[in-house]
Amino acid sequence: MARESPGPMAVRIGMGGPASAWGTGASMARQSAFDEQGMRADGQAGPHCAAQTPEMLQIAMRAHLARGALAHARAAADRFAPHIGQASGLGPLVEAALEMGYVQLARLALADGDATAPPEEAALIRARIAQAQGDLVAARAILIAAIEAMPDHPATRRALAEVMVATGTAADARAVLAHLGARPGASPTE
Repeated sequence: MARESPGPMAVRIGMGGPASAWGTGASMARQSAFDEQGMRADGQAGPHCAAQTPEMLQIAMRAHLARGALAHARAAADRFAPHIGQASGLGPLVEAALEMGYVQLARLALADGDATAPPEEAALIRARIAQAQGDLVAARAILIAAIEAMPDHPATRRALAEVMVATGTAADARAVLAHLGARPGASPTE
C-alpha cells in the first residue's frame, strides 16, 4: 500500500513530529463537513455533540453569521443568551455581527427582532449600530430619545455616557444625565 504524500495544503510540524497536524485540504474539508453537521440549522448541537456549552453556541452563532444564515444565527443566539444572563439573543447576535464587521447583518437582525424586543433594548442596539458606523451624533440622539421615553432605564444612561466620552464631551455627561428624563422645572435631586 503506497503512502499518500501530505500535499501542498499540509501543515508541517517541527523535526521528529508527525508529517502534518491537520492533513491535506481534503481531510480538512471532511472535518469541516463533520463540524457543520454538528451545528444543526436551529442552533442546537447535532447528534454527535451532546453538550450545548456556551462556547459551542457562540461558535455556532458566529459560524451562521459568517455564512449569512441570519435565522440560524438568531436561533443559536437565543440559546446562548441565558448563559450570559440575557432574555433575548438579539443583543449578543448584533454585537457579534458588529465585531465580525457585518453591519448590514446587524441591521437586518435588528429589523427582524425589533417587533419583539423591548423598546429600551431596541434603542440600545440601534445606538450601538450607529456607534459602530462612527455616527456618534446619531447614537447620542437615539439614546437621548430613549432616556426621555424611559428615564428609569440605567443601561441607556450608561450607553449615553460612553458615547459622550467618545465624542469628547465627558465633562458635560453628569449634567446632561442628571437632567434627562426629569420633569420640566424639577431640580436634578427631585
